[in-house]
Amino acid sequence: MRTAFIIPTLGGPSLSSCLDAVEDQELAPDEIIVVSSASEEGPELPEGIRLLHSKKRLGFASAVNRGIEALGEEIEAVALLNDDAFPESDWLEALVRVLDQEKECATVQGIVLRGQDEKIDGSGLGLDAFGLPVQLDRGEDFREPVSGLRRIPGVSATAALYRREALDEVRLNDGVLLDQSFDSYHEDVDLALRLARLGWTALLQPGAICRHRGSYTGKRLRWRHPWWVLSNRWRVLASNFRASALLRAAPRLLRGELRAIRSLGRENALAFFVAPVVAICLPWILLRSFLRPSPGVRLRRLEDFRP
Repeated sequence: MRTAFIIPTLGGPSLSSCLDAVEDQELAPDEIIVVSSASEEGPELPEGIRLLHSKKRLGFASAVNRGIEALGEEIEAVALLNDDAFPESDWLEALVRVLDQEKECATVQGIVLRGQDEKIDGSGLGLDAFGLPVQLDRGEDFREPVSGLRRIPGVSATAALYRREALDEVRLNDGVLLDQSFDSYHEDVDLALRLARLGWTALLQPGAICRHRGSYTGKRLRWRHPWWVLSNRWRVLASNFRASALLRAAPRLLRGELRAIRSLGRENALAFFVAPVVAICLPWILLRSFLRPSPGVRLRRLEDFRP
């Protein structure tokens, strides 16, 4: 299976370490593409790594779309990787083996560990009881990986491998893969739901380990960070679930919004000022998302995307 890495970056300090981890993969990828933006010049890269550069800041969605469009037609699987994520040397090989064996699997990830400690950053994506996107197992102690695959609702684009065929099937009507109105945050949840709507599955390979340093980008976004986290959650829900599902779950969804605002506010006080703006814009956000054409039948219940 021919593979490629796509690594979006805004010039974070950990890019070189990320690329070292990619070049140390026991199964060498056929292409490595770095999509750099928000700087006058792109970073200097080792020989053999392609650079796509934009002086204008690209959100994660736009950067990934640009990388996808630059891939050669022979690429069969695409690894998305944050520039502050460091996969262990057998990571790619372990995930490719899953896609080779599980033909209905669109995407697979390993366990992502937080920084240098032994806490889990995430082992997949899903929605909690309040309709909030969550990283599965976040904060739990990491133990030696058990054997066997585990089915999960979706994967996190922090570090995951996608089947190219499946990505082509879930492109939006304008031909792009990720919805660029998301800019950054929760675009991987939207992608996971679109794959699920077409019957594709997602799997966790516990033996594939990647370490994630944390959101360098989020700390730079200030007011935009809570805006995208809060508004994109509603975009995800309205774009992929039936209106009846959201109406039935409305009380829980509103409680979830309050929980999200309190959580964001502990890290960034601007969240308390941004939240009312999101509320004012919510009818427009919901309408635009409901009207977005995308392949697959909308899901009937929020529980269809819970772990």
